[in-house]
Amino acid sequence: MQLTVDRWTVQDLTLTPSKVSQLWRVIKRHRTLFSDLTQNDESNFLRAITAPHTIWLEVREDGVLIGIIWFGDLHLVTECTGHMAFFDRKAGDKAEVCKAVIKWMFKGFPIHRINVTPPELYRATIHLLRRIGLKEEGVKRESVLLGGKWRNQALFGITRTEAEAL
Repeated sequence: MQLTVDRWTVQDLTLTPSKVSQLWRVIKRHRTLFSDLTQNDESNFLRAITAPHTIWLEVREDGVLIGIIWFGDLHLVTECTGHMAFFDRKAGDKAEVCKAVIKWMFKGFPIHRINVTPPELYRATIHLLRRIGLKEEGVKRESVLLGGKWRNQALFGITRTEAEAL
């Protein structure tokens, strides 16, 4: 898969030992990028990125890796769970590239909906999800451990029909 939107390129994340090592170094610098359970344990991170039924994509800006987008639970067919992490901390300007990836997912897989559950403290990500057309559906209380505290996650979703209108 390769998708270009403006100055961003999205492509399959090829898992080489050096790529895994590079991602781990980046993730360790951003204390809230993953939960405490992954943040402090490289083996948990490795299990996450090699889990079955997942697709991992890398986002590059002018050739530089600036983020990853991944979808899990693809075995469910009816829905999957989406995640995104932008290392440059500029989620707000990624609306068009995220829309393109969502459309690509619905085109390529027989899913009916995509769920995204960012921690409520990820204000920029939540704003981005609203901008790209995901609907806020509720709150998952105390469901992610970040910085030693259990935090709420916002529940967002988009259906195939809604994505076609993006």
